[in-house]
Amino acid sequence: MSTSFKTTCCYCGVGCGIVVHKDRQGKLHVEGDKDHPVNKGMLCSKGMNLHYTVMDTSDRLLYPEMRYNRYLPRQRVTWDQALERTAAVFKQIIQKHGPDSVAFYASGQCLTEEYYVVNKLIKGFIGSNNIDTNSRLCMSSAVAAYKMALGEDSVPGNYDDLELADCIFVAGANPAWCHPILWRRVEAAKAANPSLKIIVSDPRVTQSCALANLHLQLHPGTDIVLHHAIGRILIEQGFTDHAFISQHTEGFARYKETVMQRSLASAAAICGISETDIIEAATYIGKAKRFMTLWTMGLNQSVVGVNKNLSLINLHLITGHIGKQGCGPFSLTGQPNAMGGREVGGLSNLLPAHRLMNNPAHRKEVQEFWGGVPLSEKPGLTATEMFEALNSGKLKAIWILCTNPLVSLPDARLAEAALQKAKFVVVQEISSKPETLQYADVVFPAAAWTEKEGTMTNAERRISYLQKVADAPGEALPDSEIICRFAQKMGFHGFSYNNAAEIYDEHCRLTAGTNIDVSGLNYDLLKEKRSVQWPYPTGTTDLGTPRLFTDHQFYTPSAKAVIHSFDDDNKSAPPDKDYPLILTTGRIRDQWHTMSKTGKVSKLKQHIPAPFLEIHPDDAKERDIRADDIVEIFNSNGVVRVKAQLSTSIKKGVVFLPMHWGKILNNDLSRANNLTHNRLDPISKQPDFKYAAVQVQSYKKPQQRIIIIGAGAGACGFVKSYRPLNNTDEIIVFSKEDLPFYNRVMLPDYISGTQQWEQLVKMTDSEETDFNITLHRGVSVLQIDRENKTVTDSNGLVHEYDVLILAMGSRASVLRDTPPLKGIFTMRNRRDADAFIKHIDPAKGKVMIAGGGLLGIELAASLREMDIDVAVIQRSSKLMDRQLDRLGGQLLYEELTDRGIEILYNDEIERFTGSKQLDGIRLKSGRQIDCQAVVLSIGTTPNIELAQASELTCKRGVVVNEYLQTSDPAVYAIGEIAEFNGTLYGITAAAEQQAAVVARHLSGDITGYYQGTLFMNILKMHGTDLCSLGMVETPDDPAYEEVVFIDKSKRYYKKCLIHNDRLIGAILIGDKSEFLEFKDLIANKIELSDKRLELLRSGKKGEPVIGKLVCSCGSVGEGNITGKIKEGCTSLEKVCQATGAGMGCGSCRPEVQAILERTLPQQGKKKTEQLVTV
Repeated sequence: MSTSFKTTCCYCGVGCGIVVHKDRQGKLHVEGDKDHPVNKGMLCSKGMNLHYTVMDTSDRLLYPEMRYNRYLPRQRVTWDQALERTAAVFKQIIQKHGPDSVAFYASGQCLTEEYYVVNKLIKGFIGSNNIDTNSRLCMSSAVAAYKMALGEDSVPGNYDDLELADCIFVAGANPAWCHPILWRRVEAAKAANPSLKIIVSDPRVTQSCALANLHLQLHPGTDIVLHHAIGRILIEQGFTDHAFISQHTEGFARYKETVMQRSLASAAAICGISETDIIEAATYIGKAKRFMTLWTMGLNQSVVGVNKNLSLINLHLITGHIGKQGCGPFSLTGQPNAMGGREVGGLSNLLPAHRLMNNPAHRKEVQEFWGGVPLSEKPGLTATEMFEALNSGKLKAIWILCTNPLVSLPDARLAEAALQKAKFVVVQEISSKPETLQYADVVFPAAAWTEKEGTMTNAERRISYLQKVADAPGEALPDSEIICRFAQKMGFHGFSYNNAAEIYDEHCRLTAGTNIDVSGLNYDLLKEKRSVQWPYPTGTTDLGTPRLFTDHQFYTPSAKAVIHSFDDDNKSAPPDKDYPLILTTGRIRDQWHTMSKTGKVSKLKQHIPAPFLEIHPDDAKERDIRADDIVEIFNSNGVVRVKAQLSTSIKKGVVFLPMHWGKILNNDLSRANNLTHNRLDPISKQPDFKYAAVQVQSYKKPQQRIIIIGAGAGACGFVKSYRPLNNTDEIIVFSKEDLPFYNRVMLPDYISGTQQWEQLVKMTDSEETDFNITLHRGVSVLQIDRENKTVTDSNGLVHEYDVLILAMGSRASVLRDTPPLKGIFTMRNRRDADAFIKHIDPAKGKVMIAGGGLLGIELAASLREMDIDVAVIQRSSKLMDRQLDRLGGQLLYEELTDRGIEILYNDEIERFTGSKQLDGIRLKSGRQIDCQAVVLSIGTTPNIELAQASELTCKRGVVVNEYLQTSDPAVYAIGEIAEFNGTLYGITAAAEQQAAVVARHLSGDITGYYQGTLFMNILKMHGTDLCSLGMVETPDDPAYEEVVFIDKSKRYYKKCLIHNDRLIGAILIGDKSEFLEFKDLIANKIELSDKRLELLRSGKKGEPVIGKLVCSCGSVGEGNITGKIKEGCTSLEKVCQATGAGMGCGSCRPEVQAILERTLPQQGKKKTEQLVTV
């Protein structure tokens, strides 16, 4: 029986309602709440996969950990031990250095209750204002601008205004990707009202531009110039509201004087856009009856972020478009509870309920309410200042909760150095992955979303209650409980709450009489109402306050809104001859923040799986950069190395990096914030993430000599992968065989004559020449001298190397004491195959094959095609016992015996008979069998002797890391000798996959590391479809599930194994048409979601993702879309319906539209159908 719980999404600040369903086994799945006023049942790609982030506990911190000094490893301790030591250290530091020597760094993801108690702790009892959050990095400029213009940090409107506006100006934001549910509401509004005008200003042609009537592709940092130019036109054309200006604002005269100082022509030139476009934008705004603006980081994350915000808000104040339906300046929040944190005063310069830190009466009021120490009037350290203070030694201890500053802070390497120098670091986290943990002296495991209760406030001031759905794993606790326990260990009173409801009640009481009064709220009311909008004072009975300032009375001392004036200069460090490009950073569609949650969902990693640099083709051409080249982006702060993505969507002179990636395998070359700097807006103290001067160049590795030992699938795969990436390195291959580079798994077909030798060859002589390799045929390597980087070959010649790749493969295993009789064979190379062909004769009797694995069965089938009597000896009671379950083995047995192949189970060869030539065998069962030949197909042994002799770390194979490096970084091992995480992958697919990883790594790409290979087995037996993938036996664990289809009489058997809603294994007998689809699902660990219901159930086979993934919700690739367009789907709606793309969250539809336009060249010059809700 399923139980349902209503809650709120914990990603961005949209605040979508979610229904969490919990089944009888405790598994969760989510759907959008159709009754919620925000999303009305819709969810974005991130939200609809939220349950996977909770159910996957593989990375969860389960127990408190502690170390007594930096040189000791952390160890598991009790909660009391960890809290008591932390309290003792904090007391000692505070006593010695004062309360400002400690700090808390929190997150906009914290619940309001968590924010409240940590703010109360540091400000009210420790006596310092050193608390800040990552909201400083995204919202503080908007906060400051709202306060300066409107009197308080108060968003005037709500989401419903989006449907009522007739002009929306999106500035420095890409809501199509970053706030997709809101954008779907805008799309619906546009469909319902085609006259709705949408303006987008952004240096990039983002997905939001697909819906825009006008895109202003301005230069980074010129937003104020643009906004002032629009303001000038509004004044000149008489589009201002004189009555509103005179009655409800102040500062207009100076503003008018300011905007008139720069001509329209000058503004257009500075912005890099046309005068006509600026006039058009101003005309849209001026003629609008209801005008809204939306913005996010493009304005906020700037050294002049506050002024950018104010310049946009000014457009509302001079036109009177505020405090009424369909109007208002609307800052889109990036985190789910950034507003809730500000409500409780959770920043270093705030007090609860928008009280002012520099107001003595406010400080006294809060102190008396809390009953603690006097509140400091000095603002605390902000986010970046904290880490600078740690680095300088001014700050001694820091407590980091619910955030990863080593990815999100600017100048991340400075932040790392700061944590290294800190005297004491506490990390309160849910995941074991954040880089902060390596610096932690104490680690507190925290509860995650659905594992605790509390409240959050979204961007439209909507407060909602989040239910607890499941228990946290291990000993993890809610953040608020951890803080309260610590406060009590410190000896502070006022933290002995019985539950989260008591914390919330206290917070509500503290807001009474303020402009954000929520004294009428409690958990019971929130559960009843589902959500309300503040203010919500005592006595309120409806759903709260949908809009503020409807009476045009603002929260300033004069009750008038303030129109601010300032110059339009950008204060960022400008480009110069050394760093001529402007770097801007931002988000991508399916990831969020530092990927601690979204990075756990495989489905969300398919759209854009790795970091990249977006660069204009002209800028790339100047630097001889091609698409997918590895490039280095660098400035005085640091360097990043990623692949280049050439795009005319970005303005020339500007480059873009996504901000989500941190260290990859302890390498920080993918981290965008290596390049950003600590320049701050002087008012908001928000960093200048969107503007950093950089240079870009192709990554040039030094020319190297690469020696490969072995010429099998791995060596061939490396050459074919590496040469497209590098054509200058010298590649030397040693092949012990005279005939290298062939497909040994096809030897049975060569023996039967089904394939000629040429068909087995994987690299021809002409290809060897084209690939520019030196191939030593019939020459082996006898010795490796790693110290001098040389190898000695079988001719006694010594060869130097820079990089050595071991690809020696394996040899056939043989039975102990196998005699040197003619007629006993193994099957590993052409020499074996040719000798076998020469030996066998259909008239000379039976051939016995020892081993019922893949090769043995394929050879047996090939011999039967040659009309040779054959039998297979299998020491166990099942064929292909590692690749099939019992039923699969039985069906294969029936197929083979029908072909006349005898199967001898539970037996093995005891001895061979014959003097000089084999004439028979005796089995351990006592049976004597006359035969002309025996083929030993009982497995292989890796050829690791050369690696062992050179003292590389070896176990069963040569031990390698994620880049296939051995214990010597200059030596790689691939193929059958490579042991990765305790596993030897003895299949061709693994060798080729490993070779490709080595090729990329040598070319400078650190993102594509090896994570193992899917075991795949396809029986190549004519007339029979049989394959298996991954796990085939179902563990005795209810977490593992089977989906099975059987028709025994037709030998039709299909079985899927599922764990955590991922396909982990499959057997397909009788029809393997799902092989490619299942291979993709298993190899990429894609969550099944609704596809679970389609497995083996429909006559129609699922189509695998073809080409680059476009739609994460429906798993639709670019190739799937172009295929349907070519079949006749020529409108966006038809393409979406035919492919399933855009039918989920809808954020991929701009991409679908772009593909449609590219694929229909006759329509390329005119826009296809406007985006509509489908």
